[in-house]
Amino acid sequence: MVRGPRQSPWPPLRVVLTRHAAGDVAEACSHYAGIDPELGTRFADDVGAVIERILMFPNGAPPVDGFDGLRRARMRRFPYGFFYQHTDAGDLLIVRVLHSRRSHVTALDVEPG
Repeated sequence: MVRGPRQSPWPPLRVVLTRHAAGDVAEACSHYAGIDPELGTRFADDVGAVIERILMFPNGAPPVDGFDGLRRARMRRFPYGFFYQHTDAGDLLIVRVLHSRRSHVTALDVEPG
């Protein structure tokens, strides 16, 4: 007997980037592409990999101290962290994407949107 793919009992999660997070990704991608176009492509590919990982394991990244409900998923090949949280609508909201040398405490002190 052949079975089809198993259906999840939960509705699919949707990932939403704030304008700050989208700007963070665009800026970093542009930076790496300016160094080498292939590096920019690798960065963009890794962004997709992090988002896929967050979707597969939404509670897999560690919580961020001092920010209730916020988690940080790190990129594997680039020094960036994706700061995200669950919304009341059931989405995963990526608030910021920050270089590891940047103070997340200061950068996260902005209204998401």
